[in-house]
Amino acid sequence: MRRLGALCVAVVMMAGSALADGPSRENVSAAGFPATLTVPAGGADAPTVLVIAGSGPTERDGDSIVGVKAGYLALLADDLAASGIASLRYDKRGVAGSKPVAREDGLTIGSFIDDAADVFDWLAARPDAGPILVIGHSEGGVIALELARRRPSIAGLVLVATPGRPLAETLRDQLAGYPEPLRARSLEILAQLAAGKSVDDVPPPLLPLFRPSVQPYLRSIFALAPARTLAELRLPVLVIGGGTDLQVPRADFDALSEARETVESRWFEHMNHILVDAEPDFAANIATYARPADALSAGLAGAISGFVRQTAASFPR
Repeated sequence: MRRLGALCVAVVMMAGSALADGPSRENVSAAGFPATLTVPAGGADAPTVLVIAGSGPTERDGDSIVGVKAGYLALLADDLAASGIASLRYDKRGVAGSKPVAREDGLTIGSFIDDAADVFDWLAARPDAGPILVIGHSEGGVIALELARRRPSIAGLVLVATPGRPLAETLRDQLAGYPEPLRARSLEILAQLAAGKSVDDVPPPLLPLFRPSVQPYLRSIFALAPARTLAELRLPVLVIGGGTDLQVPRADFDALSEARETVESRWFEHMNHILVDAEPDFAANIATYARPADALSAGLAGAISGFVRQTAASFPR
């Protein structure tokens, strides 16, 4: 099995004594995407994970300009490093400072899958890198599944708070709280987009979600069926869900967990979408999105690191 030995030597040279005190974090350009490589202390034999963030303007730490300031993906990287797992997380296309989106109407889910493939190839080409697993959070899990179709050298997948049903079904659940008549109209638009059609007459209150320039992206992702894709893959997979997740409900967790007999799964009853314990009450739950001091749900990093180590150890040499 190839390891991260030479890579860790390079990090030691640049980070000095950082490895003696804790994980080393190196900012790198991964195939042109700003990224952070986190290597555990004494991590010459560390397995490696590529972390793919969720939808919208979500950057490598999990934060977003729409009000998420919890840094949960950075916390996950540190927690995994404490368990001996190295990680690379990157700023997706369209995030400030990363590769730009030239035209929104030219963007599809395939654009992000292409980018993830480029980053994976960059990581796989590092000296002594491998085996590499991929962690996808939310929409990042959908991207991870499609990436695994293209890159059979991926050792395994960890799908965290990932939609398992076609995305139009998950979005339909999320629209349940909309007031009428907006809810009825939103469901009509959703059905048309899921059928591959364009919708020009979008009411102004629904433009943030269904504006014409974002419809090519929505149509492309609605065409995917994550659980069906998982059923076709043969690599090891761990599915993780949370009982207070306001965005991805139990039905999606079940769809992925039951897609194949060999899928491993872990359910954290009190975990929300940003991977911390939260109340089911909407206001209290959303308040955690702006609290960077909250620790990740107990046992989460351990479940992931255990799966990663076991999968890496059994990966063909």
